[in-house]
Amino acid sequence: MNISELQNVLKESKIENDKLIISKNLHDTILSIKDNYNFDILKSITGIDCGNNIELIYHLYSVPNQEDLLISTYVTDSAETVSDIFESAKADENEIYDMFGVQFDGNADLKRLYMPEGWNGHPLRKDYTGNDTRLAWNDENNA
Repeated sequence: MNISELQNVLKESKIENDKLIISKNLHDTILSIKDNYNFDILKSITGIDCGNNIELIYHLYSVPNQEDLLISTYVTDSAETVSDIFESAKADENEIYDMFGVQFDGNADLKRLYMPEGWNGHPLRKDYTGNDTRLAWNDENNA
């Protein structure tokens, strides 16, 4: 598959640094790519705090074509789930929720993975202050 062909299908997208950047309809776009272009595996979803928003990068793989595709979108506090398309998305969405605070609309099992329930804040956000005494590396008695 030629990435520029895919861009023609996705008129409101652009290519930047070998990633397809989409601004809306994340769920439908990923479903269409899976169904029409044989991208049958979601390898990962990565979150990056860019300051004013969170970039979500979806790494898809096509087994029949042996090709990778990166799809990126920028969100502030919520995104559409793709867990109904790829079961493996549940774990990545939970991790991104836990670490960045992004709510995934439609994910019925969204929960913290690493931080205890009731934890205030999301540790991978740039505005997070890590001076909580519950953190072992801040415990002076543990040094």
